[in-house]
Amino acid sequence: MGVSDHYRHVNIHNYETEHEDMLRASTDELTARGYAELLEEDELKILAKYHLEKFKNWMRPLMDPDAISSEITIQMPPVKLPASKK
Repeated sequence: MGVSDHYRHVNIHNYETEHEDMLRASTDELTARGYAELLEEDELKILAKYHLEKFKNWMRPLMDPDAISSEITIQMPPVKLPASKK
């Protein structure tokens, strides 16, 4: 598995290494794969966060072999519920 397994449709070197740019790269990658046509915007953002975390886990052993994470925490957007039907 390599960078090209995570980013097949975008050139990761065209993005800065800050979190927001890497998240944008993941979003762009998933959009290029066609996920934006299937998912709502909030779902695409969550999937992009997961995609980026998988990439970070792949990269971590290069920096610190003990830093691999098996957990991911994603902040869900607030849910807007329909008004009560009383």
